[in-house]
Amino acid sequence: MTNTQLNRINYYNILAMLLSACLAVVIPFELVLLSYAILGPAHYLTEISWLNERKFFTLKKYDYAIVVAVAIIAYLLKLPYGYIIFYAFGLSFILLVTGSMLYRALAFCLLIVAGYFILGNNLLQTIFGLYVPTLIHVYFFTGAFMLFGALKDKIISGYIAFFIFLACPVLLCVLFTHWHNSTANWAIHSYGDFGRLNTVTLKNNKLDIFNNSISILLTRLIAFAYTYHYINWFSKTRIIDWHQISMVRAVFIGVVWIASVALYFYNYRLGIKWLFLLSLTHVILEFPLNHRSFIGIGRRLGWGKS
Repeated sequence: MTNTQLNRINYYNILAMLLSACLAVVIPFELVLLSYAILGPAHYLTEISWLNERKFFTLKKYDYAIVVAVAIIAYLLKLPYGYIIFYAFGLSFILLVTGSMLYRALAFCLLIVAGYFILGNNLLQTIFGLYVPTLIHVYFFTGAFMLFGALKDKIISGYIAFFIFLACPVLLCVLFTHWHNSTANWAIHSYGDFGRLNTVTLKNNKLDIFNNSISILLTRLIAFAYTYHYINWFSKTRIIDWHQISMVRAVFIGVVWIASVALYFYNYRLGIKWLFLLSLTHVILEFPLNHRSFIGIGRRLGWGKS
């Protein structure tokens, strides 16, 4: 891809960030729900398809199945989500850095022991159980992809886009802080599952999520992070060619996407559970790619071998 094409995509992303930020100011709660329901399943399905075509960026063909199996076993054992994410995240790294079955087994045993002791800390369990599948995934990991791309392409527009990505959350917290649009009734009734991000972050289970000024600012950040995370994925279509799939798979993805959106609006409780499962699956399957991005950033910055 030429620098002209990359510049165009980067400037498009800058506009997308600014638009996401503006919408987050005007309709923060509604934007979270609409982005999650409409853009979310389209992103999850197309990314899982793309990851599958690239063997999930693991060393061996079926390494991803090991990660998924461990996550399922941890779930069946009724371990908290923090443990499930911790083991899946750590195992993805282990499988990426060594192909030796012995080393993998030993490292995973150490990971299990580490999890037993480390996750006794409520803060760490909250980080892995609540924030990694949500805000860390949609903001921190997205930022890592953007930084890696900027370092790899070495064009000014990439660095500008990354800077604006970092600046938007700051601006959302300092601009129009006293401006508050009344939240729509349907959003108030449907926001409950996302409300945990507000109550846990602000350490107040009795928080008036929709009227507390700090809660509103936090929701702006959540809305921006989720909305741009999805838009960023679709903006990379021509860069990573995730759209180059068979007609059968495209139709299947389209049908499942329509069914997912319809289920969400027809039966919210059932729809949100399905979208959460789909979201969690794509988060876990993306872990090897996340690790590769961090390694790539380190190498580009001279922290490792080129």
